[in-house]
Amino acid sequence: MRRALLTAGSVIAGIFILQAGNGLFGSFLAVRMTIESFATPVIGLVVTGYPLGFLLGCLFVPRLVRNVGHIRTFAALAAVLCCTALAFEVLITPAVWGALRLLTGFACAGLFMIGESWLNEKAPSGTRGTVFAIYMISNMTAVSASQLMLAVADPRGPALFMLCAGAFAACLIPVALTRASEPRLPSVEPIGLVGLYRLSPVAVVGCIGTGLMNTALSGIGPVYATHVGLAIAEVGAFMSALQFGGMLLQWPIGRISDRMDRRRVLLAVTTGMIVVALAVAVVGPGSRPLLFLLVALYGGLAYTLYPIAVSHANDHADRGQVVSVSAGLLLAWAAGSVGGPPLATLAMTAFGPSALFLYLAFVAGTLAVFTAWRITRRGAQPKEQRKPFVPKAPTTPLAGELDPRVSAQN
Repeated sequence: MRRALLTAGSVIAGIFILQAGNGLFGSFLAVRMTIESFATPVIGLVVTGYPLGFLLGCLFVPRLVRNVGHIRTFAALAAVLCCTALAFEVLITPAVWGALRLLTGFACAGLFMIGESWLNEKAPSGTRGTVFAIYMISNMTAVSASQLMLAVADPRGPALFMLCAGAFAACLIPVALTRASEPRLPSVEPIGLVGLYRLSPVAVVGCIGTGLMNTALSGIGPVYATHVGLAIAEVGAFMSALQFGGMLLQWPIGRISDRMDRRRVLLAVTTGMIVVALAVAVVGPGSRPLLFLLVALYGGLAYTLYPIAVSHANDHADRGQVVSVSAGLLLAWAAGSVGGPPLATLAMTAFGPSALFLYLAFVAGTLAVFTAWRITRRGAQPKEQRKPFVPKAPTTPLAGELDPRVSAQN
């Protein structure tokens, strides 16, 4: 038991370092593209490379792992990620950066997938819920805290590229030093989107909408912050507030959704997002404290959408379908994520930086209308048939096997 927990701790530590580097890199790259005078729609296309690469990584990395093993694949992908981060400084052109961003998404998907397969294998059955919670909190904390590192060096120089590359290399250390044997790689077959839509239309549309909104804000948020005149340190605080709010409100809102129709909670959350997004568009950078408070509140609402949608789908799923449902909804989220940044940047090009939040309000409004309509089409799931809410973020399909709802059914 003790050795298994130590193994889980080393993997979580490695992923924590990876998430810290990845979170900083995403925000820094958006700022750097603004400094390099990339056109706003071009920035959206470059940012889209990451979710597209991530999706491809989820599909093809398992084959690589089966051919050469976990540790070799993890080491190779960490090396690819490190080299790729340094290559951005060498070749500063949109086409090259788009290709490199796709490669970073592919490598990150593989690293997360391998780490999660280790956790699935080594976490004792009686502590899987605790390990899952620690893993998710660790990821969110790493991404939130890493945003503040934007101010440690001039984004016009190579230092932040080197810092991120160092983090990508360092994530290998805890994993490479583990004495645990290589785990099996579970085969997760996601339910198709058509089948998922029949099971839970709100969950599928909610995950697509979440991808359209959250990836746009996390990827393009630094561009907005830079265009409205925030200093580099303030850009970091802006993005950190967004992530911190998402970490803070998931649990209380999720617990409320356990007590009532989750669709009504989803409707209330999306309505709140509309109000807050419009407030950010109006307030802008005029009052920094108010702006950061509104962004934190928006993040707190926005980052609950995905876990509520997944929980709602699992309420309607049969026993043993939790992993497949989660994997299918992850693909729905990824589909939305690929479209979010380009659409957001087109809106910003046409109507100015504040249009980012007008875009978010529009997508949230569309999701709210659809959810309200679905409430009239099907009754609420009885409380005794609902599975407990689990705070989570979209990572890879293998994270579903760590979900405490899986253990509860075994």
